[in-house]
Order: sequence, then C-alpha cells, then structure tokens
Amino acid sequence: MGEELLEVLNAAFQAGDPAGDLAQEAVKLHRQWLSYYWHSYSKEAHIGLAQMYVDDERFRAYYDQKQPGTAAFLRDAVLVFAGKKK
Repeated sequence: MGEELLEVLNAAFQAGDPAGDLAQEAVKLHRQWLSYYWHSYSKEAHIGLAQMYVDDERFRAYYDQKQPGTAAFLRDAVLVFAGKKK
C-alpha cells in the first residue's frame, strides 16, 4: 500500500491541486494506511500527522525525495479532506 500511496501522491503533486481527485485519492490511501497502525481515526490527528511530515526534516525528506514540496502538498490535501481548507 505504501508504494501505491507514493505513486498516487506523486501524480497528484504533478497535477498541482490538493483538492483534486488524485490528491484526495492519495489522502484516502494514506488514511487506509494509517488504519493499519491506529486503532481509531480522527481528522484532527490526521492533520497533526501531516503537519509533522512538513515540520520534521526526516519525514519531509522521505516525502520530498522525488519532488520537493510533496510533504506540504500532502498536508494541504489532508486539510482539504478534513474540511479545513478549500
């Protein structure tokens, strides 16, 4: 699942719209991936994790390895998914 998530996320980043269908599909895949590790899900926790991906250089380096800015793009897409950003 992780590989599929990264492929969809990279395609979404290329499309450039965090509210677009590809970006929202990436967020749904990310949420699915989280369900393997989290016993319960909340949009607030998802937002916090996505923000950590931007703030923590280790996570940012992982998500930005192919395309700088991907971690911030994922965060923005999660914010759209959670209804906090248009």
